Amino acid sequence: MGEHEIVRTPGRAARRRRGVPALFSLGATGLLAAGGVLLLSTLIPPLFGWSSSVVMSGSMCPAIQPGDVVVTSPPAPRDIRAGFVVRFHDPSRPRRPILHRILTIDEHGMLVTKGDANRVVDSAPVPRSAVTGLGRLRVPYVGLPVLWWVRRDYLRLIVTGLVLLVLCALTSVGRTARPPLPGRRRAGTARAAGRPTT
Repeated sequence: MGEHEIVRTPGRAARRRRGVPALFSLGATGLLAAGGVLLLSTLIPPLFGWSSSVVMSGSMCPAIQPGDVVVTSPPAPRDIRAGFVVRFHDPSRPRRPILHRILTIDEHGMLVTKGDANRVVDSAPVPRSAVTGLGRLRVPYVGLPVLWWVRRDYLRLIVTGLVLLVLCALTSVGRTARPPLPGRRRAGTARAAGRPTT
C-alpha cells in the first residue's frame, strides 16, 4: 500500500498571524498613496495652467477642511458668478490668498464673498480682477503634513513619519518570513525521497 502524506491546514492562529502583516501592508500603502496624491496634485495641475494649494483655515467647513488640497483653474469671466468657490487676494493684505464662496454680485460688479463657516460676509467686496482661481477639485486630507509644518505641529509630523516607517518595516518582515506553501514542501520531499542513497 502506498503511503499518504497528511497535510495539515493552517489553524486560526496561523491565519491571524498572516492577516496582521496584511493589515500593516494596507496601512503603509494608504499612507504612501496619500503622499503620492499630494505630489501629483502639486506637479500635474501647472502643466495645464492650473494650480493647487493647501487649505490652512476652517472658514470653508464643512465643504472644505483644513489640510485639503484645492485645485483651481484660471477664472473665466462666465464662471465668476454666485455660488462658485474662488481664490482671490485679500484686499487688506494683497499677499494673502483667500478661498471663499461668491455669495452675490453687487450693482457695481463687485463680488460679495463669504466663507461657508463664517456668520458674516467678508468685510470688503472683491473686484473681479483680484480673482486668481476658480475651485475645480478638492483632494481631502493629503495636505495635512504641510498644514502641520506651517502650524509648527511637529509632534504630529514625527508621529506620522514613525508610523509610516513602522508599517513599512513590519510589512517587509511579514513578506520575508512567509512560510513555504504546502505544495512546494511536498514536491521537495518527493524529490528527496527519489534520490539513491550510498
